Amino acid sequence: MSIWEALILGVVQGLTEFLPVSSSGHLRALRHLMEFEDGGLTFDVLLHVATLLAVLIYFRRDLIEIVTGKLLLPITLRLGIATVPIFLFGYLLESRIENLSAWAVVGSWALSGVALLCLSRLRHGTARYADLSVGQAAGIGLVQTVALLPGVSRSGATILAGILFGLDRTEAARFSFLLAIPAILGAGGYKVLKLIQAGTFASNMNLEVAVGMGASFVVGLVAIDWLLRIVRSNGFHLFGWYNLAAAAAFAAYLLQSSRG
Repeated sequence: MSIWEALILGVVQGLTEFLPVSSSGHLRALRHLMEFEDGGLTFDVLLHVATLLAVLIYFRRDLIEIVTGKLLLPITLRLGIATVPIFLFGYLLESRIENLSAWAVVGSWALSGVALLCLSRLRHGTARYADLSVGQAAGIGLVQTVALLPGVSRSGATILAGILFGLDRTEAARFSFLLAIPAILGAGGYKVLKLIQAGTFASNMNLEVAVGMGASFVVGLVAIDWLLRIVRSNGFHLFGWYNLAAAAAFAAYLLQSSRG
């Protein structure tokens, strides 16, 4: 993988990890379209670590308030309960998800597009994420498992679930971002452990990885702020149409490739 390819993939990861357009779908499609070399599991894991750092820094005040206030136990409990389903299903279905064809991305993008168009018409509530019940947190966690499919956005799925449970749009987005912390940390930690056990983690650290991580981190910070602004203005329909257009374009590419 060249530095140029690492830079592009880092930018795409940072931008799409938080916007409701699916980072896994975009990275998979980009590798098809531009025939990029695969950076390997280490590269993919560390791109996610970079976006995790972006969340930690952007929401540092929320995290400090949670840790130093009375909400530490209830918020941690709800985040933990909401994270269990994606860990469980991710572990059980890991090999099947990795072997899904590129057409799974097309279908997931189309499904996401329809869901986001519906989301733009939903009336949001006024509740804060601290008011979520344990059952509602579990419900959001179950919806989050759909994002295991390449092409389904984790942030889009969890924001939709939060609004359905009566959260204010911005509060739903903030809970979604906080929920990204254990999700990325758990999945990334599991994969890093596998790489260390295989003895390949340290050997794959290079300049390309550093460039990809830096791009993913910086763009991730920008993407978080951008999405929160769009959430406040209820601009979900923009991403709905984008997902449908991406599904159509990628389907056309796959059909053309199969004929060639």
